[in-house]
Amino acid sequence: MIYVAILLFMVLLRFCLPRDTEKSRRVFVSLVCVVLVAVAACRAPEVGRDTSDFMDVFDKLAGRGLLDALRFSSWVEPLFRLLCLGISLFTKNAAWLVVVSSVIIHVSVCRFIYHHTANPYLACFLYLTLTLYPWYLNVMRQALAIAVLLWGWGLLKRRRFVCYSLVGLLAAGFHVSALLFLLCPFACLVPVSKKSLSVLLPLTAVLALLGAIFVRPVVALAVKLVPHYADYQPTRFLALYGFLAFFVAVCALGIRRFYFAGEGVPVKNEHGFDERGFLTVMMLCGVVVGAAMTQFGQLQRVFNYFEVCYLLWLPLAVPPATFDEDRRHLSFHVIEIATVLVCLAYFFFIIFARSATWYDALPYRFFWQ
Repeated sequence: MIYVAILLFMVLLRFCLPRDTEKSRRVFVSLVCVVLVAVAACRAPEVGRDTSDFMDVFDKLAGRGLLDALRFSSWVEPLFRLLCLGISLFTKNAAWLVVVSSVIIHVSVCRFIYHHTANPYLACFLYLTLTLYPWYLNVMRQALAIAVLLWGWGLLKRRRFVCYSLVGLLAAGFHVSALLFLLCPFACLVPVSKKSLSVLLPLTAVLALLGAIFVRPVVALAVKLVPHYADYQPTRFLALYGFLAFFVAVCALGIRRFYFAGEGVPVKNEHGFDERGFLTVMMLCGVVVGAAMTQFGQLQRVFNYFEVCYLLWLPLAVPPATFDEDRRHLSFHVIEIATVLVCLAYFFFIIFARSATWYDALPYRFFWQ
């Protein structure tokens, strides 16, 4: 299984670069990025629920003019059409759409991990084991939207909300669901502390319950307003409760570490941005969306946006490994060991128990096989 091979490569590379220096981080993330891009780019069209459909859109757009491509009746967003059109200027082979999109998506994620996560080694591990990487092989348009949003994270940290909103609109050009994240600047305004959590946590529980109860009536109303949504049939399956339970557990771990094991006060950067507080609000919002998802499975696509927070949340909450100069080996904190073991169990369950279901880690094949 190629995903297991990538995991083993990451583990071996981490032990080959035991000291946590800037150079080690750069080399680690760069090499992992090369492997992730290569595997994604070389996949067969069958690896991905929608990959063959996107390649079909590419074939239909190839050779058209700009205005004709924009007017082309299609279920994909305009920037995705422009991406297909741009690639078709150089080649009519739809496989290059997979290659180019793979480069954009995984270079963006790895850049984000290198520049913005507290522990890039753990973040790369989480990117694979929490199945974000296999999921991005399925949903090309949405993964492109997320890739664009991740480029805007630095703007959000510097509280340049107008510029971030423009990036969000650009992301929506690949998948309209990215418009949801134009609300992120408002999440930055929510004060989060140990005291305020006494309100936020019960409020989240109430909203999650209401979301689970009323999501189907709300979707039925949306179908009347936008008939296209009728294509999304309500689905429910047991694994959705598992995804939600895991997300809630990760959320609880971070909240306990941030607010109840310490002083529980906001930690702001030089621009006045409280990253920990913002991520707390996003995780709580993810709990609400996840609860609604259990009753309407198509919301898994929205829920997966919030799972990106894993890459920031857990590296902040989990103490990193350190290099013991005397014994000359890596030392791991018990919390990190427990986190790694739980994530590995999650990974192997998805790979071997659910690998052909919904948008999980589909069995991998190279394009030449």
